[in-house]
Amino acid sequence: MNVMRIGKINLNQHIATSIEKFSQNGGEKVSNYVNAAGKAVIAPLVIMHNPFTKEDEDNRKWASIKQPVEAVITLAMQLVSLGLLYKGIDSLIKKGKINFKYVENASKDISKIPEKILKACNYDYEKALSMYKKQYNEIFKDRLGAIVTTITYLPVLAVSNKIYPKIAEKIVNKKKNENKSAQ
Repeated sequence: MNVMRIGKINLNQHIATSIEKFSQNGGEKVSNYVNAAGKAVIAPLVIMHNPFTKEDEDNRKWASIKQPVEAVITLAMQLVSLGLLYKGIDSLIKKGKINFKYVENASKDISKIPEKILKACNYDYEKALSMYKKQYNEIFKDRLGAIVTTITYLPVLAVSNKIYPKIAEKIVNKKKNENKSAQ
């Protein structure tokens, strides 16, 4: 019984640690992963097994196929665009082309750095300033990432609307042919 409990605690701790690490990768990236997972797995299941619909099975299959196709296209396009955006921002930050007023003020006056950051860095001013700057850079990238994600939404829909009918037709027709040959 104790072994079972210890295993459960270790599993729970592992899950909690994994979720924490996953969430530290940035808000927009996490949002994209969760959205894609929902579209790829949950949405097709809901469409296929919806007890309230009067659609026939072929129409439900057709509609459910669009979700994972769109999820893959969305994830690919958004991650590529976010990767390029973040790389560009990092390059501009390194060159000193992007600066934040709060960070500049904090570099002149230690009292401008939040106490929480100072405490986390054991009041090491250089380390605290570096952490403060990193936080601002990440927030900036995340906000621009949200804008880029929004902008890529229409091209994603256009591409998925071109691709998914071809995939859906192959899958639905293949299953129809398999069903006919099995009878």
